Amino acid sequence: MPITIERAHPLLFAAAGKADFSFRVDAYYEPAFGRPVAEWQRIPVEPYVKTYDELEEEDEEQEWDEDSALFVALLDNRPIGRLSVTRNWNAYGLLDDFGVDSAHRGSGIGGRLFEQAKAWAEADGLPGLTLETQNNNLNACRFYERQGFELGGFDRFFYRGLCPDTREIALFWYLPFRR
Repeated sequence: MPITIERAHPLLFAAAGKADFSFRVDAYYEPAFGRPVAEWQRIPVEPYVKTYDELEEEDEEQEWDEDSALFVALLDNRPIGRLSVTRNWNAYGLLDDFGVDSAHRGSGIGGRLFEQAKAWAEADGLPGLTLETQNNNLNACRFYERQGFELGGFDRFFYRGLCPDTREIALFWYLPFRR
């Protein structure tokens, strides 16, 4: 059965959050403005698997309105990916909760979810898209770069309130629709 991308009700979006969005980390990358991700300095670490399980409960309580859209990828009516886009305070569309089940990565699902969110933002007259990811998720960084995003900023202290010893750096990506 083909994979479909649909605009979702919050309950279906929450169910999609139970997919396996984990990824393997074997390095952190030092972000550099104006340089491709492939050229960022690699800092090896003991490999581990990064998960976001602690965020699942928040999805079921989150409120959604006309300033947001939820999209899910379905295979045989089973959610295997998701992405939310919300009108942010700066008028950009904020992409969040973006993930594809680990067993289905590399098959174009992320790109299809992204295109739906981009179309929603363009139809709503937004000037572009923005998102945040971390310097330990190289595959995500490369994906955003392929979609045309540019690194707009980073914050070395963003996650230190949660974990004072973290090496994670928050990376803020932007895709302006008009230049």
